[in-house]
Amino acid sequence: MNLFSRKSVVPPPSLSPQPSISNAATAGPEAFANNSAYGRGFFEPGAYSVALKRCENGHDLAQQLADMFEERAQLESVYTNQLRAWSRKWHTELVKSQEYGTNKKVWDQTATAGEQMAEVHGALSSSLTDSLIPKLRQWRKDNYEKSLIHYKKTKEFEKEFIDAQKSWSKLLDKISDYKSTYYAACKAAKLADDAERSASEEQRRKLADKAEVARREVGSAKAKYEQAVNEAREQRPRYESAMKEVFERTQAFEKKRLDFFKETFEEFSKILETATEDNPTLKKMNDDYKTNITAHDSNEDLSWWDQNYGTQTNNRWPEYEEYRD
Repeated sequence: MNLFSRKSVVPPPSLSPQPSISNAATAGPEAFANNSAYGRGFFEPGAYSVALKRCENGHDLAQQLADMFEERAQLESVYTNQLRAWSRKWHTELVKSQEYGTNKKVWDQTATAGEQMAEVHGALSSSLTDSLIPKLRQWRKDNYEKSLIHYKKTKEFEKEFIDAQKSWSKLLDKISDYKSTYYAACKAAKLADDAERSASEEQRRKLADKAEVARREVGSAKAKYEQAVNEAREQRPRYESAMKEVFERTQAFEKKRLDFFKETFEEFSKILETATEDNPTLKKMNDDYKTNITAHDSNEDLSWWDQNYGTQTNNRWPEYEEYRD
């Protein structure tokens, strides 16, 4: 039998079998629901570990974002150098060619256009390398200070969760022990009753006292079990409040990350805007990017996380369960 009662958890809607790259990226936090902690009550013993894992993930995600922009900067730099090499090559070829007049002049300008386009891509690479990437790496360093194996912020949250859950965990252990004692007493009493009923008249007198003692032990064990469950009901509001206080601090820490990422995306959009302002196709690309940034809502993301991993999840709370054979 279970120590706890629990509501059923509705699974998240399944994702389409073959989403496009865009759909896969915008599938949202639901993809994170593959996490084994999905649907587990946050207030259950040790379940807060998912909040600690999110803190640890924040450092890795900041690293991934910096790596992504660094790759983009390198790509832009390589393309810049290739364009410049291409431009120099064809200027040289044209000097040696037999072409002449206005046609030669336009041809030369065609090669010059490669140098001008290289300036655009070179500026994009420099903006990423000189401003955006160092800022992102410094932010990660400032917010994820390491202490031996773990990050200091994670250890701080872990200690607060352990302190908030300490007395509750002891109470759950007590309920479990009293429940086991009660069930064992019920089983022993049933065996004593069965032995008394099946015994001879002479044996029955001897077994009657044992059966009576066993029944008294059942009553005593049941009273302790019920009392412990009632104690849990009384302590639950205080326990939930203490856990929520720590949880909200982890939410605030995560919001800081989400908001900084949004600022980073906005800075990248401005870099793109400078590089693409005179090109309708590239301007639309950047407009679409800015539209997605506008839809970025850290509060919405945190609310989703709370509902699926935090304080709004279905939790198992202690309830009295009668013994059954």
